[in-house]
Amino acid sequence: MLHRAYRFRRQSNSRAVILLLALLLILLQITGCSSSPDNMLRRPTLAELAPFSPAELAEPVLVTPAQLQQVYQELLALAPAAEVRQKVLYRLSQLNTRQLEQTELSANAEQQALSALIAEYQALLQEFPADPNNELIQYQLARALDLTGDSRAAQQQMQLLLQQYPASEFAAELWFRVGDIYYSQANYPNALAAFVQVLSLAGPELRQHALYMSGWSHFQLQQYANADDAFLQALDLTYHQRLSSDEQQSLRQELQRILSISLSYQQQADSLLALLKRASFRDGPPEQRPVSYQAALFQALADFLFEKELHQAALASYRVFITEQPLAIEAARMQLTLVQYHLAQAQANDAEQAQQHFINRFGPATAFWQQARPAQQAELAPKLAQYLDYFGRKVYLQAQQGSAAERRAIAVKLVQYWQQLLQVQPLLAAESVDDTLMLADDVRYLLAEALAASGDYQGALNGYQQLGYPSSALHARNFTAEQAAYRALLLSKELSEKLSKELTEDLSKQGTDDPTASATAAANWWQQQNQFVRWHSQHPQAQQVALNQLTDIYQQQAYAEVASYARRVTDWPHPQVSQPLLVNEAWFIVSQSELAQGDYALAEQSIQRLLRRYQADDSLAAHDRRRLLQQQLASAVYQQAQDSRLAVSEQLGHLQRLLSLPQSEYHQSAAYQQISLLLEQQALAEAIVLMQAYQQRYPDSAEQSAIAAAMLNSYQQLQDWQSAAELLSQQVAQLPAGAEHQALLYQAAGYYWQAGNSEAARLAYRSYANQYPEPHLQAQEARSRLVQLYQQQHDLSRRNFWYQRMVNAEQQHTGSERSRYLAAEAALQLALHHSGQFKTVRLRQPLRANLQTKQTHMTSAIQLLQTSMRWQVADFYSQAQFQVASLYQQMATALLDSERPTGLDALALEQYELLLEEQAYPFEELAIEIYQQNAALVAQPLYDEWVAASFRKLAELFPARYRKPEQYLELADDPY
Repeated sequence: MLHRAYRFRRQSNSRAVILLLALLLILLQITGCSSSPDNMLRRPTLAELAPFSPAELAEPVLVTPAQLQQVYQELLALAPAAEVRQKVLYRLSQLNTRQLEQTELSANAEQQALSALIAEYQALLQEFPADPNNELIQYQLARALDLTGDSRAAQQQMQLLLQQYPASEFAAELWFRVGDIYYSQANYPNALAAFVQVLSLAGPELRQHALYMSGWSHFQLQQYANADDAFLQALDLTYHQRLSSDEQQSLRQELQRILSISLSYQQQADSLLALLKRASFRDGPPEQRPVSYQAALFQALADFLFEKELHQAALASYRVFITEQPLAIEAARMQLTLVQYHLAQAQANDAEQAQQHFINRFGPATAFWQQARPAQQAELAPKLAQYLDYFGRKVYLQAQQGSAAERRAIAVKLVQYWQQLLQVQPLLAAESVDDTLMLADDVRYLLAEALAASGDYQGALNGYQQLGYPSSALHARNFTAEQAAYRALLLSKELSEKLSKELTEDLSKQGTDDPTASATAAANWWQQQNQFVRWHSQHPQAQQVALNQLTDIYQQQAYAEVASYARRVTDWPHPQVSQPLLVNEAWFIVSQSELAQGDYALAEQSIQRLLRRYQADDSLAAHDRRRLLQQQLASAVYQQAQDSRLAVSEQLGHLQRLLSLPQSEYHQSAAYQQISLLLEQQALAEAIVLMQAYQQRYPDSAEQSAIAAAMLNSYQQLQDWQSAAELLSQQVAQLPAGAEHQALLYQAAGYYWQAGNSEAARLAYRSYANQYPEPHLQAQEARSRLVQLYQQQHDLSRRNFWYQRMVNAEQQHTGSERSRYLAAEAALQLALHHSGQFKTVRLRQPLRANLQTKQTHMTSAIQLLQTSMRWQVADFYSQAQFQVASLYQQMATALLDSERPTGLDALALEQYELLLEEQAYPFEELAIEIYQQNAALVAQPLYDEWVAASFRKLAELFPARYRKPEQYLELADDPY
C-alpha cells in the first residue's frame, strides 16, 4: 500500500456531506444553464411559508468514498463543461489514491491498482499540463512508479518534479528518495549529493535519516571520517527528538553500532576520541557533549570489537576513555570491566594490574575520590574494599616472605593499603559485607603490625594497646583483645631489647664492662612474661609464653629438665583454652630431646603421637613440621633395623614399617636392604616385586645394574619369559648399537617368542635382523622367526620379503647346514608363491601379453626352485624338482588350452593348433625328463611323497612305460 511505503503528507479532506452539496450545486448550475426563465417557478412570499420546525429536518446522511466515486463517475457521464470535468477528474484521482491507501489488497491486486493509478496520473498530466494540482499528481505518480518497482522511472519523475518545482513541499522527501535509489544502485557520489540536498531542506526526523544515509554513502566511498561525522550528528539528534523511549533506545543502539563499524576500519578508540574532540554538539563546542553520552559510544565500540573477537582493541577502547575522563564514574565502571575481562580470561597478572590501576585512579587517595558524590563513592566502595583487602593480604604475605631489608619498604606500602581500606569500610552497606572481607578492627590490627614492621614502633604499640585493652567490645574475626595485648607484649619486648642494646653500647663506648646490664634487661623481660601469664592465664598466649620457656630450656641442652617443663604446656591448667599447636610444639621438643639422647624406640612413639596430632592440620607450618617429623620417624625406625643382634625377620619388620612411612632419605637404603634379605631367603616372587618398585622409584641409583641382573636371574628361575623379555627390552632401549645391545636384543626376542607374545617378538626380531646381519646363522634364525610370525598374521608380502632376505643372505655366505636348510625352505616357499601367480594367469587373446606375464612368473619360480635344489637339502630337493616339472607341464597344458583367435577359417585354425602343439611339446618333454630325474631319486635311496607323485605324473604322461598292468601267473598244482 502507498501509505506503508512512505510517510507522505496528505491533503485534508472535506466532509463527505459538504462535498455532496457542492456537487449538487454544480449540477444545478449545469441544468440551470439550459433552462429558460419562463420555466422557473414563482417563489412564495414570506407570509405564505409555514413556520419552521427543527423536528422536520432529516438526519444527515453519511456518504462513503465509494459513493463519492460513483457520483463523480455519474457526473462525468453527463459530459460537463471542460472546467468541471477537469476538477472532477483530479478529485476522482485523489479518491482513487486514498482508496488504495486505505484498502488491504494482495500483492497482485495492489500492483494492478497501482498500474491503473499510474495510467490515470499520466493521462491527467498529458491532458492538463498547466493545472496547478500537477505538483501533487507528479508526486503521486513518482510514488506509484516506485512502489511498482520501476526505480528508474520513479527517479526520472522525481527529478522532473524537482526541476519544475524546486521549492516544492515534497522536495526534501523526494531528494531523500532519489538518494536512496542512487544508493541502491551503488552510485554513492550521487546518493551523497542527494542526501546533502535533504539536509538543507528537511526537518529533524528526515534530517536524521538523511544523516544516516549520507554516513553510509561516505562509508561506502571509504570516507570513514566523514561517515563518522554524519553518524554522530544523527546520534546527537536522538538526545533531543521527541521519540518514545523504546524508539529512542533502538535508534541509538543502531547508530552506535554503525558508528562502531566505521571506527573499526580506522584506529578504533583513537578515531572515536578524535571524532568527539572535533564534532560539535547541538551547534555548540564538543565539550558540551555529556560524559555519559561519550561513555556510551566507547562502550558500544568495545561491545562491537568484542563481538568481532578483537579483544585487545576493545580493551583499548576502555583505556582511552579512562585516560580521557579520569573523573567520570563511567571511567571507574570501565576499569572494573577491564578487571572482569582479565578474570574471565584467567589472566591473573593482568587482572591484578587492572585492580591496582582501579585503586590508583579511583581509590580514597585519588582526585576522583575527592570530587566524587557520596552515591558514587558508595557504588565503588565494595570493589575498592575487595581489592584493597586482596592487595593488602598479598603485600602482607610478601612482607612475611621477604628479607629483613625488604620488609620495611613493603610494610610502608602495606600501611597505605590498610589506611585506605579503613576509609572505605564505613561506606559499605551491610549486605555488601561478606565473610571474606576483614572487619575494621581486623584491619586496625594489621595496620598496627605494618606500622611495627615499617619502624613506627610507637604507633604500632599504641594500636596494639587500643585493641588489646579496648574501651568497648571489639568487632573482629582474626584476633582478640588478648592477642592484641600479647602483640603489645612482644613489641614491648623488642623495645626493651633495643633499649638494653643501646644501653650496652653506651657502656661499651664509655669503656665500662658491666655484664649485669643485659642480665637486668633479660630479668625484666622474664618478669613481664610472668605478669602476662598471671593476668591472662586463660588465654592461649599465656601458654605460648610457657612454651617459650620450654624452648629456652631445650636450647640450653638441659635435656633432663625438658620433660618437666613440657608437662607445664601439655597439661595446661585451663584445658578449654589450651592450644593444640602449642601442645604439639611441646611434644616436638620432647621428641627432639629423645633423639638427641639416642633413645630411638621412645622417640618413634613420641613422633607417631605428634603425627597423629598434626594429621588434621592443613596449614603450611603443619605441613613443614609433618615433613620433618616423617624424616625423623624414618631415621628412628632405620636406626632400629641396623641392630645386628636382631633376627632377619625382625630386621625385615623394621624395614617394612619404614617403607610404609612417607618418603624419606632412608627409604632407598631400606628398600635395597630389604631386597638383599629376601634374595638371601630365596623369596624370589616377593623380591621381584620389590625390585620393580625400586627401579621405578630410584632410576638414578648406582645399584640399578645389580638390581636388573638379579631380576633377570629371578625371572629365569621362575620361567617368566614375558617379564624377562620386557626387562631385557628396557635395557636394550638404553644401550647404543653394539655387541651388548645385539646379544640382549636377540635374547629378548627369544624370550618374547617363548612367552607367546607374537607382536613383541616380531618387533624385536625385525629390529635385530635389520641391524645385525652377522653372525649369519643367528641372523637367518631371526629372519626365519619373522617369516613364521608374518605367516601367522597372513601378511604374505612381508613374509615373502623376509624369505627373499634369507635367500639373498645365504647366497652371499658359505653357511652351515642349518642356514642352508632355512635358505632352501625360503627359496622353495618363494617359488611356490610365484607358482601360484603363474597359475592365475589365463592365456587369452591377445596371447603375446598374457604369455609374457605367465612366462615371467614361471621363470622366477624355476630360478628359485633351482636355487633351493642347489643347497642339496633332502627335505626340499624332491619337492623343488617336482615343482619344476609341474611348471613345465602346466605351461604345455596352458598353451594347448589357450584361447583361439577369432575369425580364422578351418585351415588357418588347424595350422594355428599345430603351431601351439609345436610350442607345447618341448615343455611337456622337459616335464617328463624332470619327472624321470625326480623318480630316479628312489635309487639314492630317497622316496617321499614328491617321488611318488612323480611316478604318478609319468604314468599319465608316458603310460606305455610307466602304466603297465601287473600280471599274475597261475600255477597249476602238480599232481606229481
